[in-house]
Amino acid sequence: DREALSVRLTDPEARLDVGAIAKGYAVERVAKRLSGEGYSGIVIDAGGNLRAIGEKPSGKGWVTGVKNPDTSSRNPYAKTFEIKNASAVTSGDYERYFTVDGVRYHHIIDKDTLMPSRSYRSVSIVCRDSGLADALSTALFNMDYESGSAVIDRLDGAYAVWILPSGELREHGNLPN
Repeated sequence: DREALSVRLTDPEARLDVGAIAKGYAVERVAKRLSGEGYSGIVIDAGGNLRAIGEKPSGKGWVTGVKNPDTSSRNPYAKTFEIKNASAVTSGDYERYFTVDGVRYHHIIDKDTLMPSRSYRSVSIVCRDSGLADALSTALFNMDYESGSAVIDRLDGAYAVWILPSGELREHGNLPN
């Protein structure tokens, strides 16, 4: 309803899932509240959504990493980096999935095929806002690398890591200062 600015789901089986951004939004709200009350030198870990407030007492950033989706690899991380006053969020196909007849189905749906996206194993975003990082990690999962890189270019202090099905890692942008 355009006048009431509302949407109604008429199918009783239909559900609206805001999981692609809700956790990041909530983490950012908590971070702003804690920061506003003077807290610093802490990390909020909300199951894949990290938000650093300040830095370690040593002055260094918090080390985090992009999980390696290849479980046969000796290295559990595909990439590591430090964050200060920033968020690191990953969307991937390797934790929330099921397999039918040898085909993996995960939760990130391609709007064109209405099937799970197949371009990447994961997309990780580092930027100042956890809600934005959460939304971007899902959105860029459904974009080609060039389009996703163009989005990152339009943001100040944003960095992305894509892991392709081949295991190749691509990076673009700059970690927030």
